Amino acid sequence: MLFLAGGFLLALGLFCGLVLLLAPLGLTGGDPGLILWVMFPLLCLIGFAVIAMQARTAQVRTITLAASAVLLVLALASVAVIVLSAAAVIEPLANAAPLWFVLAVSAILGSFGAASFGRQPTEA
Repeated sequence: MLFLAGGFLLALGLFCGLVLLLAPLGLTGGDPGLILWVMFPLLCLIGFAVIAMQARTAQVRTITLAASAVLLVLALASVAVIVLSAAAVIEPLANAAPLWFVLAVSAILGSFGAASFGRQPTEA
């Protein structure tokens, strides 16, 4: 049961990041509120922690890889929108601050998760 709750929290955190990414492009209903800014990293971390407490090692590694991949895709999409708006290819409808926030949080969390696959598990 906790495994599903952790997955739901992680998915909600990733959804908050997606909304923050799409808001400056005018693809959401309005400007993202402070709740989304806080909940994006918080729900991702809490959701992963709940999953890690409940799941087996193989499941934790799989979810870490999947979550890291999604976070890195969010980071790359943020960079793409920032560069395209700087080159005047697209014009964001709102402030670009959410893009920079998604870039920073996604790059940090996604890189930590992806870097954990560089280590080989030690057998005791």
